[in-house]
Amino acid sequence: MSFSLSRALRALRLPLFCGLLWWVGVGSAQAANCTATMTTLSFGTVELLDGSAPPPVTATLSYTCNNTSNNTESLRVCFNIGDGDQSLGSFDPRLMKLTGGTSTLRFRLFQGTSGTVWGSNGNAAVPNPFTDTMTIPRRSSITRSTTMRGELLALQGTAPAGPYTDNFGGIHTSITLSSNSGSSVPTTCNGSSSGNFPFAVNATVANSCLVTAGPPSQLNFGNIDGLPGMANRDQASDINVTCSTSTVYTVGLSPSNGSTIGAGVMTPTGGVPGNTDTVAYRLYSNAARSSPWGNVIDTNTVTGTGTGTAQALTVFGRVLGSSVNVRPDSYRDTVTVTVTY
Repeated sequence: MSFSLSRALRALRLPLFCGLLWWVGVGSAQAANCTATMTTLSFGTVELLDGSAPPPVTATLSYTCNNTSNNTESLRVCFNIGDGDQSLGSFDPRLMKLTGGTSTLRFRLFQGTSGTVWGSNGNAAVPNPFTDTMTIPRRSSITRSTTMRGELLALQGTAPAGPYTDNFGGIHTSITLSSNSGSSVPTTCNGSSSGNFPFAVNATVANSCLVTAGPPSQLNFGNIDGLPGMANRDQASDINVTCSTSTVYTVGLSPSNGSTIGAGVMTPTGGVPGNTDTVAYRLYSNAARSSPWGNVIDTNTVTGTGTGTAQALTVFGRVLGSSVNVRPDSYRDTVTVTVTY
């Protein structure tokens, strides 16, 4: 007898070098300034139980730099990103936090399609802000955009289900720039501050479950004599259920004959032409074989609470010796495992 599976219901606390705000206040005025906005980086609803990393997602930084002088201005502009309100001290990976809880999700922020982690000036951990250079004619402006790529790390299957966020506001983002009159581009972007570009990173971990059943998880009763009066034949096998942390689930078993109480029959596999004999069996949730395992929720199903790791549930089977009077052959049935959560 084999099992088949179905499924039911189925951030760089921007150390912006601590003295950033004070330093900006005493800087000299420049003829150029930049403004920017960043869209939300949303991973959407993700399933993490299998240990893989969800697909990367992107956000867009859009920025406009203005030259208010009567001279051509050349700029070097840096767009700095810190750790975020929830990450606080973790720069790579950064952290999203579960709303109303303490659990976290690890993620990374990159500049476009490159492998460069998006960081900030003055941060030893992630020292690379996104940098752009441009030459702007007198009393003109230039508008551009770039992409930020976000990646959730793999192997986070124990994260509880729910919404996770890291907010990059206040000191967690900044725009710094330097400008020169003429066509000579500055070598740094430490001349002044030009505001920030707050954004959020979010993801929702789904309630989900995975079940491993079937080979090698077969309930194999082995060889029986097939004669009337034989003793009951007992065997056991495991089903592995992996559900999101704190997710309550129930597991039901349904033999192919539709029995709701785990009372199935094995039929010939075709080795003996014309054989229509059957072998009755029962499924139980305890070793004493006193609690039938069927598929009526809250009556004869098995309940558990997910931990994000595999939990083994043992199926105890019995061939009823009193009902055996069959021809020599191989007999088999398929049981459907239904996880409701």
